[in-house]
Amino acid sequence: MPGHQLLGSGTSTILAALLFSVVLSSIMGVMRQGKRWKPEGKHIFITGGSQGLGLAVAQLLASKGANVTICSRTESKLRHAVEQVKASAKSPQQEIEYVAADVSTFDGAKGAIDACSVVPDTVFCCAGGAKPGFFLEQTESDFEKGMKTDYWTCLATAHAAANAMARNGVVDGKIVLVSSLLGFMGLVGYSQYAPMKHAIRGLAESLRSELILYGISVHAYFPATILSPGFDEENKTKPKITLEIEGTDEGLTPAQCAKGLIKGVERGNFFITTDFNSELFRVAAQGSAPTNRGLLDRALTLISWIAIPIWRTFAADRAIKKHRKEHLRTLAGQKTKK
Repeated sequence: MPGHQLLGSGTSTILAALLFSVVLSSIMGVMRQGKRWKPEGKHIFITGGSQGLGLAVAQLLASKGANVTICSRTESKLRHAVEQVKASAKSPQQEIEYVAADVSTFDGAKGAIDACSVVPDTVFCCAGGAKPGFFLEQTESDFEKGMKTDYWTCLATAHAAANAMARNGVVDGKIVLVSSLLGFMGLVGYSQYAPMKHAIRGLAESLRSELILYGISVHAYFPATILSPGFDEENKTKPKITLEIEGTDEGLTPAQCAKGLIKGVERGNFFITTDFNSELFRVAAQGSAPTNRGLLDRALTLISWIAIPIWRTFAADRAIKKHRKEHLRTLAGQKTKK
């Protein structure tokens, strides 16, 4: 019948389109992986470089032969950290320096980039930190600090770096923005933090497109729990509900995260993750971003359609509902009106 013929024709067209997209994305994935980035001899600038992920990235890149400048606000920490980076260097001839600066402003970030001995080839934006807590209990100051610490440090540094690279003819420049697994999702206790990490993801997608004009490539990293001094600090204010939901996440050390991040940059991946759960959220929130491994990403997408709703319903939402009565009793003792 005509109806069946039309349905059959339409189904065939859809299947053909799906097959074509899978094959094309697989080919593009292989092509991207063929262009490996090598840090040896590059000048690399790293914010948040005095501890945690930033320091681990600096040490790993130094071991691969890169010239490294680390940046943070506290000079005493930087002096100690720069010695650790020097000890990791492949050769004593490598330039290992530090710059003390607040990169949460455009002037501060530009000053830090200008203070480098040469225009950086690559910039890693690792500065940031969370102050978890219930939305109703967070203050205006808490949210302003989150915007400065987590978003503006990335925005200002990327702006200064892109200007320096583009205006000075840097060839094959790179900007790496560090977001979080919470750049793909939201969770109780992270209203001060997750929106900023979503903003970094949006910034990365915008810059990936625009900076093609200047031959600058952009990458975004989405780590889950990093077992760093920053993680110990955020646990001081983290609600019990959040701790319970995160309980199954054992986390990774800064060195493990740095290894996965650098591997992703070397492969040319745009969205980079270092654990299976983050991979599921990455493919579920892919949007217009390039895939990492075409055919495998398609398989992971199918898994994410099943796994993420199950996790949300039976892990996250169930834990929140279990704590509801206790939380409301606490809130009842804080009434603002009689």
